[in-house]
This record gives sequence, C-alpha cells and structure tokens, in this order.
Amino acid sequence: MADPNPWFRVYPPEIRDHTEFDQNVGPKRMPPRNSRPIAYFMLIFTMDLMKKFVLETNRVHDWHKKGKLTLIEFKAFVAVILNMGLIKKATISEYWNRKHSSQSTPWFRKVFTRNRFQLLLKFLHLVDNRKIAPRNSPSYDPTAKFKPIVDHFNLKAKKHYSPSQNLSIDESLIGTKSRTVLRQYIPTKHAKFGVKLWMLTEAVTGYCFHFNVYKGKRYDPTPAGELQGSYVVISLLRAACLLNKWYHVFCDSFFTSLSLAKRLLNLHTYTTGTVRSNRPLPNLIKSVKLRASQSMFMRQQEILVCAFKEKKSEKCQNVVYPVQCRTSCKPKT
Repeated sequence: MADPNPWFRVYPPEIRDHTEFDQNVGPKRMPPRNSRPIAYFMLIFTMDLMKKFVLETNRVHDWHKKGKLTLIEFKAFVAVILNMGLIKKATISEYWNRKHSSQSTPWFRKVFTRNRFQLLLKFLHLVDNRKIAPRNSPSYDPTAKFKPIVDHFNLKAKKHYSPSQNLSIDESLIGTKSRTVLRQYIPTKHAKFGVKLWMLTEAVTGYCFHFNVYKGKRYDPTPAGELQGSYVVISLLRAACLLNKWYHVFCDSFFTSLSLAKRLLNLHTYTTGTVRSNRPLPNLIKSVKLRASQSMFMRQQEILVCAFKEKKSEKCQNVVYPVQCRTSCKPKT
C-alpha cells in the first residue's frame, strides 16, 4: 500500500510561517526592585527547605553532648559550603589550616570549628530514614535520600520563570567517587564518573527548568519497545507542563528520531536535532553521496529531514524551520 504521506524533495528557499507560540516569557513572582541578592537566593533555597534540613538532621543523630543543629547554624553551614565553591582547596581540613599564613583562610575558623563542620556534613539529612524502603524492597528508590530537594527545585524553577520558545534537552554529570548504583561512566564528560541527570533547559540562557536523576538500568522506567531518549524527552516536557504550547526542543542524536518528532508534533511541540544513521530515515537521504558544503532536503508534511556535509556527512531533522541555506564564516583575528 502506498504511503498516504510520501517523502518528497524540497529546495531552498522554502517560505513557511509559524506564529503559534504565545506564552508569557521571563521571571515571575520576583522580589521588589533593588532587593539584596539573598532575596533571590531565597526564592529557591527557601526557609521551609532549611527548616526541613534542621529537623531531619537533628532526628538522625543524638546531639545531646554536641548541641542540636539550629536554623541560624544551618544558614552559616550553607554559607561555608558556598564559599568553598569560590575558594578551592585540596581537602576540607585545609580551610582550617593555620600552618601556612599565606594560604590561611581565617573566615572559615570564625564561622565554625573544623570538627563541628565535619560533624554536620556527616549527619546532614533531609529525609526520615524510617520512611525509606530497604534495598531488597520492590519499592526501593536509590534517590530517596535527596529526592525532596530535586522535587523542591523543579517546583520552584517553574514557579519563578517562564522559558522562551527554544528549549534544550541533554544529559549532565555530577562528578562523584562514592559507591552508589547511581554512578555512571561517560567518557565524553569532564568528570567521567558521576550521577547522570536528564536536564530540560532554556536554550538561550541555560536556565534549568526541570531535571530528573537517572537511576541506572535496573530502575529505568522506559517502557519496553520505546527508545530511552524519546521517553526522556516526553517525560521531561510533561513534568514541566510545556506540552501543547508550541515550544521548540533541540536535542542531540541520542534523543532524536522520526517517531519522536511525530509524537511531539501531535502534542503541539516542535523539535530539531541530529539523527543517527541506524534509525528510520528516507532511503534517499540515507544513501545520498554529498560533496563538502552540499546538502539535501526532504519533507513529509511538517517534518523536514536534511543531509549535509561539512567535513563528514550528517543527518538532521526538524519540524518547524523552512528550508534555508546560509553561509557561515569565522571572523578574522
């Protein structure tokens, strides 16, 4: 049976107009003008979250002799952590080192003793351990101990910002040497070993609008027969409440496929990305031989596929842009 929607070749320039996107864009529920930077920090790292840390940290350890953690002390603890990110040292104990005056950082000693800081760091908790399912339980979640802060961030990120039309979905890696089922090996990343995140960000600013933690193959929720990349894209957009609003998602070849493009189009969402050659594509696009700087375009309704060659052949697809050819060049220095 003939395909009711065949692929056909198209040539630049192709004039098409897409004006469906009409969302309000930018910050929401902001502090008054001229507010101090701490007011913006508190939009995300709220007082309720800090109180939760204090409550659960005090619950997990007997502080009778050491003195319970207070809200004021926890704020100081957060300040120390943030300053450690600005002032790099080899080990935590180096921040309290008095041996070399040229490398001394007395501010840290004024805020905390080293032992007190390391004790808080050791017992810092956000979840009641009694409510966490054991490892041998079918309901065990390897992210349970920090899931509340992930959910909290995702909620606040949406509350205080509306992204512009162009979005990006990609993986990120938080480097760690700890022994955990969450640790992944990605040789292309700087850290190589760490906890992998699926991130939905605004393409222009890099603002993270929603993210999920990858729990490893054993806990992967991807349905049988579905590409993991497609599942990640749909689930992130659905969790962020961005489907059916004509947003435009850009992603790499791990996520992109013709089936994903069609599903997103039915959900009033555009997508653009490179496509792996082992995934379904028009035969003519797959087999075409191109010289350097050549390109070829084929369309099936709203879906456009392009083969192009700079130094090596590439295939990409999009479901919004008309066919255009532009010459790019690097400025001379």
